[in-house]
Amino acid sequence: MSAFAQRQSTSDLLTYYMYARTRQIATEFARDGQFKLEYRPLEQLDTKAFLIESQLSELRWKALLASLPEPLETFTVTSIRLISKIEAVAYDQLFLDVDWSFMGSSSRTPIDTMKTADIRGRLQYHYGSPTRTLAESGYPDSLKREDVVEFEYWFIINGSIPVIIMDVNGPWDRGIVLAAEMKFRNKLENIKKAVLEQLIGTPDRKRFIDYYYNFDQRSWYLTGFDGATFFDTRIQRPNLSMGRPSPSLISDRNTDK
Repeated sequence: MSAFAQRQSTSDLLTYYMYARTRQIATEFARDGQFKLEYRPLEQLDTKAFLIESQLSELRWKALLASLPEPLETFTVTSIRLISKIEAVAYDQLFLDVDWSFMGSSSRTPIDTMKTADIRGRLQYHYGSPTRTLAESGYPDSLKREDVVEFEYWFIINGSIPVIIMDVNGPWDRGIVLAAEMKFRNKLENIKKAVLEQLIGTPDRKRFIDYYYNFDQRSWYLTGFDGATFFDTRIQRPNLSMGRPSPSLISDRNTDK
């Protein structure tokens, strides 16, 4: 072994012993507690982190609320006013200018499965005579098929909303059609329930008589309720300039029995 290698080995051994001795001394000092730091109480750091977190939390809540859909608007019918035949002229323009939304009898509620003639008798009991009938509409040869309506009830609900109830296809069909202003199309179910629900609460009906024109048969009828039964009597073309059929025809019918 060369002299250089011997010197290198001796130097490494001396370094090792110096390191070991230093480590032993450090361990003894640590065991005696001379290197332990003095305990100090916690102090609140001067930082805006808590304020920033609070502001971020508020912003997150505002963003969440903004993303939620608008709450469903409740709609309640507070008043129902029938427009009488005499008043109809004053309301003609209002009802003509409306962009209507219609609701038929596509569901299976009691009012939708009830005979239209029966509904007419119940409307007569609860609201009185219709606003318009075929007598006011004119002869069917000047009307479209869908405009041949036996009766129309015009209402103003909640003081300003125009609503119409009319027959579907004459007295022999079932259900009725309800129409309201287009902007209330999502409220039609509420309106229909408010205006018609009372009709099915009791079997109460009142006598009535209307003209009816059957478009398919090209024939005229007197249709109505005499207080006991519903009737349809075929007649000659009536003189509509004389107005609605006289209620006395109902009395005559009962006398004939």
